[in-house]
Amino acid sequence: MPHKGSIVGEMFSSFGRVIFRGTACVISLIFRIVPQKDRVRVIVYRDDGKILLVRSRFSRQEWALPGGGVNRNESYERAAVREVLEEIGLKIHNLRYLGKANSHESYVKFSVRVFVARASNYDIKCNFEIMEARWLNMNYLPEEYYALYINKHQ
Repeated sequence: MPHKGSIVGEMFSSFGRVIFRGTACVISLIFRIVPQKDRVRVIVYRDDGKILLVRSRFSRQEWALPGGGVNRNESYERAAVREVLEEIGLKIHNLRYLGKANSHESYVKFSVRVFVARASNYDIKCNFEIMEARWLNMNYLPEEYYALYINKHQ
């Protein structure tokens, strides 16, 4: 059984990251071929002004917003609430639509509907897609969403 710091353990860890990145690249190519509805992203904030950002297994960005795809016959608003609950286990309220943006987190740019919502609690429970989630200040917000947030959240 390899130890956490062993070379074998590091190789398996690196191999796992390569598999996840390869999968993300293939998924990105599929999204390019098959027309899809816009995806959703949610800027979740708390009372002290910090926002929730995640490290996703499928994102090229260091920090990204929680969110994902929209199911058939599902509104963008419902998808936003569902995705936040699925990915990080948070219930949100005061959901507001900010606008559309082009996401740079994947290997292929895609259109997202951006929402902002207040967290009802701060107890984060990441699912398998999310490696880490943190409450960070605005400096970490991906730049494609910054203008939408500043212009409409104030």
